[in-house]
Order: sequence, then C-alpha cells, then structure tokens
Amino acid sequence: MATLGLDRRKRLANSLDLTVLGLCAGASLASVGCSLMRYRQRSPDQQLHMDFLLYDEIAVPLQVRSPIITLLRDHRMNPHAMLRVHKNVGHMLATTVQCFCKNNNISPETIDLISSQVDSIPASVLPSSYWTAVTTPQFQSWTAVVANETEITTATNLPVTRPPSRQSGSSAEASIDSIFLQHPTKFRVCLTINDLVHISFIPPSEPATPSTTPRFPSADCGPGTMFIDYAVRYASSNQQENDRNGSYGARGTVNLSIVDRFLATHDYSARSPPMNIAFEMFGQHEAQSLIDDCLFLSMSEADTVATVTRITAQNIVLQYRRLLATWFPGQKVDELFICGPGANNMNIVDHLESSLPEVVTKPLHDIGIPGDAKDSVRCAQLGLETLLLHARDEVSMELDEQNPRKLLDNVIKGKRWEEIKEQIVRFSGGEEIPPVRRVVVEREGQ
Repeated sequence: MATLGLDRRKRLANSLDLTVLGLCAGASLASVGCSLMRYRQRSPDQQLHMDFLLYDEIAVPLQVRSPIITLLRDHRMNPHAMLRVHKNVGHMLATTVQCFCKNNNISPETIDLISSQVDSIPASVLPSSYWTAVTTPQFQSWTAVVANETEITTATNLPVTRPPSRQSGSSAEASIDSIFLQHPTKFRVCLTINDLVHISFIPPSEPATPSTTPRFPSADCGPGTMFIDYAVRYASSNQQENDRNGSYGARGTVNLSIVDRFLATHDYSARSPPMNIAFEMFGQHEAQSLIDDCLFLSMSEADTVATVTRITAQNIVLQYRRLLATWFPGQKVDELFICGPGANNMNIVDHLESSLPEVVTKPLHDIGIPGDAKDSVRCAQLGLETLLLHARDEVSMELDEQNPRKLLDNVIKGKRWEEIKEQIVRFSGGEEIPPVRRVVVEREGQ
C-alpha cells in the first residue's frame, strides 16, 4: 500500500500529526469529492501546517442516489424515511471510502479521521448535537454507518460547541476560505462553482472590516453546474453527465436574447432555496423550462448547452457585482479565486475574465489546493477542528461512570480512537486548543 508521506515514525513527541479524509457530496449526489490531507502542528501556539496529499472524485451510480433523493422528498411525512436516508447515505459514503482507498492504493489504517458532508441533507434529517448514548449506531446517523463499515473515526461538520474558526455573521464556508486565503494587504474573493454558486469575500487582515459588516460575508447565488449538467444530459440522451471542461458548449452559439430574458425573470438575489430542494428546483423545473425555450426556437443541442452555460456565467457576474456593492461599496478586489467543478469550464472562466477585466482571476491551485477539492478540503478542516475539541472533552466524560460510552452524535469512534485521543491530549496538555486562524499549505519545493 502507498504511504503518501503518512509514516508516523518521524512524528515529534507531543506534536499533532493527523491524516484526515474529507468527503463532500454536492446537492445532486452525482459524485463524492475526496481530499486526503495530513495536518501537522508542533504545539498549540504555533501555526497549523497542511500537506495536501490527494484528490479523487468517486461517481455515485444513479441507482444509489435516486432512492436517497426520493426519500428526502418524503422524510417530513414519513418518519421512517429519515432512518433510511441515514442508512443509505452512510453506506454510500463508506463505499466511497473503500473505492478511494482501493483506486489509490491507500491503506485505511493510515487514515485517522473521515469528515463527511452531504449538501442535499436538510438540518431536520441530521442528528441533534446533544449527548446521546451510542446504542444502535447504524440507525442513528450516516456518521455511525460510515464509522462501522470503515472502522475509522468519523465526523460530520455540524456546528461544534465552540466555533473554532468562525466569526459572527460569517458562514462556515467563508470562514474556512479565510483560513486559507486571507492576505495581509490584498482584498480577495473566493468563487465556488459547484452544483450551486457560492461567493465569499475575504478582506485583508489589516485593517479590520468595519463592525457593521460581517467579518467574512458570503452568500449562495443560484445554480452553478446544475443547470449545465441537466442540459448536457438532455443533449446527449443521458450518455454524458456534465460538460466539465466546456468542450460541448464551445461547439455552440449563445442565444443572448434567451440569456437576457431568463435572467430578467429569475432573480437569484431574492431567493436562496434550501440545498435539499435545490436539485429538484433548479435541476428539473427551471432547467427544463429553459430547455423548452431553446427547443421552441429550434436551437441545436450544442447551442442549448452554450446558452445555459452563459446564463450560469452571467448570473455569477451579476451576483458578484451586487454583493460587492452591498457589502463593500467602492472596494477594489485584488484577486478572485475560482474553484469548484465549474472552474474547469473555460466558457464560464472566459466570460468572467472578459466581464471583470479589473480583477485578477486565479485558480485555487495557486495556493496548493486543487480547485475541485475545495469543498472536501473545507469539510476536512471542519472535521479536524471538531475532533480536536471533542477528543479533549471526552477525557472529562470518562469520569462520569454512569455514562461511560457517550459521545457527541457528530463524532463516532473508530478502531484507533484511543490512540488518536491520546495524541491530542498530549498535544493539548489537557488545555483548550486555540482556534485555528490560518493554515499553512505545504507545497513541493518549499
């Protein structure tokens, strides 16, 4: 089995050295992004370093994701649907881990923590974050299912008791963006084009943002690759799932009248649907209506995909300008980092660069993280912080003889839990670990 630099024999005494696998499934459940990272820190008062080891994307077969999406529609009316959602999602993620390890020749024993997120799962389906006994874990949460099937300690990135890297008024995604992207003097923006579009604003560390503005404001801004994927599946009779590099749309001609009319009647600044209905709402209802308009004009399949892609790109431009004017009027943006699957579609990137000539656009790879890996990296980071908090907390829990097996619902112990907990306790000295403010991404040659 490959080690990918995971040899722990060289770990310094009382230092932190953990390997985390982040898993993130988008709203459509079409695939699961997998990022493997090694985190190292000499002491709690020094900076946290991250070695990005590997990214892979595991496709989710239609016969696996379709039942989950169907159950999500029924879970409010059918209490048993929630249990089945957890069982199915947990098995999907556990199978993803097994495929990831097999495809990349990695021993599961080298992974300390799995941190998972499924964007389409609403809060009402998630387990509560109260202390509960782990009795029948396979029916409690997908986290427990993953831990049981892989024997690896597993966490979800539910909000932890002490938000270690979040500031008031900022989303978890924006605050994680700031950990990797905040610069002393440059004003940066992070644009994530996944199933949906997310924009985060990251002011420089000096001077501080005025108190009337959230520290790292961010927002979801409508459909991202979801529209394009739907159009490609239609155009190819389900023979092609996406237009990842934009080659399909590049063969077509954009119908600007449809673009203008659609965006004039669909204001994504006025509504932000929950992630669990976003796939159904954007990927089926609105996308099909858009394709019907193209069919009415006898447009070719390539022209249809090109037009849908331009709608996605132009909506990003409109929402970017609106949010910048709202939160930071008159502010000059120094760098715009583009990441997510949509960052590979050159039709989107070219339109952004031509529409925003005043901004320097960069791929996330410039800081050592592949653009496709952004969401799973965020998930791993939140999972690490959750683990550091709960491992120390469990030491005090062990003094409670009446509840010897309790643990927070969003962290489930794996086979090597005691070894991991002992490392974290030695590292912290039994004290609370300071919040993570910045992560140093190690790159080859540094």
